[in-house]
Amino acid sequence: IMKNKREEITKVALKMVSERGYEWLSFQKVADEVGIAKSSIYHYFKNKEELGIEIVKVIVERIQIQKEKALTYKKEKEKLDAYLTRSNKAEALYSEAIAKLSFDFKGLPINLQNKIRKYSMENHKFILEILKRGVENKEFNINKNLEEVAMGIVLMSIGGYIYGRVFDDRNVDISKYITDGFLN
Repeated sequence: IMKNKREEITKVALKMVSERGYEWLSFQKVADEVGIAKSSIYHYFKNKEELGIEIVKVIVERIQIQKEKALTYKKEKEKLDAYLTRSNKAEALYSEAIAKLSFDFKGLPINLQNKIRKYSMENHKFILEILKRGVENKEFNINKNLEEVAMGIVLMSIGGYIYGRVFDDRNVDISKYITDGFLN
């Protein structure tokens, strides 16, 4: 029961962060949503920062699965498309949450900033490696600095997940704007 309750608390907090951001998150709001006393959350997390770090851990695990799936494709364009596309509402939730945390970055506790920075650097590296292989294989015709192009893709994806809500498109297919748009 303990593990399931911890996961439930984390999932509710993740959803709250994806919708409203880290500042809005509170143990009381999570407790109300989960249907437990606020004091019960302290059995699982000693403070909001620890809960935030758990949220990032869950996001990173989920994105890692997405990376592994993307790498099963043969062509680099297909890999990039698969990685950038969030196929359903549940998948979009993780990307929206990391986008919101990135947007709120300067106001976050330093340990949480460090986790997000590490995730972001790994994300950038993953995209950069796909671009490098794609250029080598002549799949991509990129005449710009690949590091900058990879950073542009990261930035567009963060913006895409945030603005996906504005345009009421929860299944934002960012890949159609990126790989179909400016990589070819």
